[in-house]
Amino acid sequence: MALKRKVKKIFIVSGTVIAMLVLIAFTSKRTAEKPVNDVKVKITRHGDEAFTDQMEVLNLLNAEATDYVLGLSMEELDLKVLEHRVESHPFIKDAQVYKDIKGNLVVSVDQAKPIARIFDQAGPDYYIDVDGYVLPISSRYTARVPIVQLDKFSLNDVNVNYTEYGEKLMGLLLFIQEDPFWKAQIAQVNIFEDGEIVMMPQVTKQDIAFGQPENIVSKFKKLTLFYKDILPNKGWNTYSSVNLKFKNQIICE
Repeated sequence: MALKRKVKKIFIVSGTVIAMLVLIAFTSKRTAEKPVNDVKVKITRHGDEAFTDQMEVLNLLNAEATDYVLGLSMEELDLKVLEHRVESHPFIKDAQVYKDIKGNLVVSVDQAKPIARIFDQAGPDYYIDVDGYVLPISSRYTARVPIVQLDKFSLNDVNVNYTEYGEKLMGLLLFIQEDPFWKAQIAQVNIFEDGEIVMMPQVTKQDIAFGQPENIVSKFKKLTLFYKDILPNKGWNTYSSVNLKFKNQIICE
């Protein structure tokens, strides 16, 4: 008797599971067959950047008005193709396309975050984002980021991180980006032919001879000391430059 009850219980549980799976499959099929009611665009911005908007994303999704998604069923849509269309925008870092329970097609967009604008004497200006990728200048929005002036010097035109020097430069730019004080204070980074860096501050007048983009933390500690201790005691207009290149030294001229 106990064995029969056990077998009966197993059949009941199995039957319940099968019924649930059938119901889920049926519901999924009906959902897939329903036409798209509306398209909802969600744009994640990092600050006040506005390199794209809802209408532009919709235009990309519809392949420049040649392949409308409204009215089509999920079975007729290739979500990966739609995501690639949206991601073709240079300032869209990632796009996720899916259908919600109300029958809307949702497009979730993560916008790229520039951290520097490059002034290149050999070519057009461009941005680089937090991952080092090169982005074109936008006619829609101008990012408030430090300027990097290249003087007879070049960076990789796809991703700055693809070279050893570029990796070090990214370390410097990210350090500035992530510190509220330095982000507000450093206005321009000049890179010369030998890779040496001179930075221009936003407020004070002293040029900052940084040298190569290395030993970043220790150099900024010396710069902090210069601003907090040296300038208040010696006078804000006493020096025209500060040199941080040499270990354990701050050279003021």
